[in-house]
Amino acid sequence: MAKPFDPRKILKQIANPLLREFFARRGELGDVPWDDLSEHKIEPVFEAWQTLPEKQRLEVQVILRDISELADHRGMAVLAEEILWRRSERADEFKAQESKADKAMWVYLHVRPAFDEAALFARADALACGRYWVKRDGLPKGTLIIDDDQQNRLGEALTSFYGPAQMRGRFCKIAHYRRGGGADYFFAYLDDYPDKHVVFEDGGEPVVRADRYAFENLFVYNSDEGSMEVYAPGGKKVWSPLQVAFCKAVLKKDIPPADPLRPSFKLDHLLTPDFPLPTDPNDLVEEARITRMRLVPIGSGGYIEIKADPRAHRNDIYHKIERWLRSQTLSANSTRVMQATFSLKFLHDGPGRQPTLTFDVSAPHSSNLKSKPDEQRVVGERCLKRWGVVDDEG
Repeated sequence: MAKPFDPRKILKQIANPLLREFFARRGELGDVPWDDLSEHKIEPVFEAWQTLPEKQRLEVQVILRDISELADHRGMAVLAEEILWRRSERADEFKAQESKADKAMWVYLHVRPAFDEAALFARADALACGRYWVKRDGLPKGTLIIDDDQQNRLGEALTSFYGPAQMRGRFCKIAHYRRGGGADYFFAYLDDYPDKHVVFEDGGEPVVRADRYAFENLFVYNSDEGSMEVYAPGGKKVWSPLQVAFCKAVLKKDIPPADPLRPSFKLDHLLTPDFPLPTDPNDLVEEARITRMRLVPIGSGGYIEIKADPRAHRNDIYHKIERWLRSQTLSANSTRVMQATFSLKFLHDGPGRQPTLTFDVSAPHSSNLKSKPDEQRVVGERCLKRWGVVDDEG
């Protein structure tokens, strides 16, 4: 999902020299008194931008939206990846830019191909955090040699699926990109159902227009590990046949349908009294604790949930578990943990509430962590690996 876009905010986040260079290259805003502007005083810039002809004004807006999308942790990671791959000798210049928006604008100005592809890959990474992204392994390994025939076959396979099944997707355009790490990305754009929208013409008059917009599928083939990832809304009835279609069209292999890969979780070791939950100092976590466990005595058909007192010590959950085990004459070795709730408190010295992250993990394959905000989600994923909850052998 795209982030909210505030033109004034993104202009303030970009250093004036970079803004000046950007508009100078476009031959615009020459009348702005750049030398007299204090840093981040952007009202004269904003007002001058708004006086440009509509075509130029909208072109600038599209570029600033891309910069805004890339000015976060995910965008920085993708930009850095592209710079190191394409122009590693300029990596120090990239690092020298102060803000995330400065870095994105600098790449736009000085390594434009890296900027354009980073915008695509950042969008792909955002899709990978959503509910419609699935992965499977067990595919042939080896670098692909991509040609027009493969892309045409994939396009034909997609239109053959969507036409009869959903009465859309009669036309398809495939765009292939190879990422720095070697993964092949296939962006598939298909025509959607026709719809009517109110749009504004150049004169500012609203009119009703009927259009066929595009919807998107995304296929990622990881040659080193022999896996593929697919973004295709609609559930298994959609992604399963599309996996088969991709392998036949691109890999020239008949692959049986398969379930997506899911992380495998193990929780039983969390019953160790006062189990430590260490965190990476860079994640700025002030406290990590377990606030709830669902326990199942081995051989029992039922379960019990034990909740900690949020006002008590971080190991309150273990005191309660110990009392319950004694009352049932059970040992920790005879009890399984089927579900746990984790709570993280982040360091906070500004106004407002202290940021927290609370999420559930169930053995063997379920967690609601994926639905959390991206910056918190990646911290939670790192924590689960550090605590041994993610079973790498599962």
